[in-house]
Amino acid sequence: MVGARGPGGIQGLREVAESHPDELVWELHQLGLDLRDDGSIRDARGKAVDHVKVDRLLRVATRDPASHLFAARAGWDYPLSREGIQQADLFDALNQLIKITAGSKQRLKPYPRPWKDTNSNRWGKTSLSPAEAREVLRKNRG
Repeated sequence: MVGARGPGGIQGLREVAESHPDELVWELHQLGLDLRDDGSIRDARGKAVDHVKVDRLLRVATRDPASHLFAARAGWDYPLSREGIQQADLFDALNQLIKITAGSKQRLKPYPRPWKDTNSNRWGKTSLSPAEAREVLRKNRG
């Protein structure tokens, strides 16, 4: 794949084209390039673009979370910019602050993120603090 963790050049471009063809076409379109049916990449004037240049451009796109290609390779539902991620985190932090100052016991729903929730595989839920949970486990151990 194109990027720091895989082969670059023509081989990397071919792998990206096979694994994420729609996202690749979109990224090339955003860069003002066109992927032709014969596999060549042309600029707006119809001039062939060097594969090394395309590889470098796509390396940048695969590091940008606002890129469709980045989102597809990371398994995200949609791209989200770094600023969008920060805004979602800030939104959640402000909601938590409002909840605390209001004395609410209601569980807050976090702002949606494009990646899968890593806490979805939890076995159980508790309202106990970690110290209280350890104490309960210590007492039940016998």
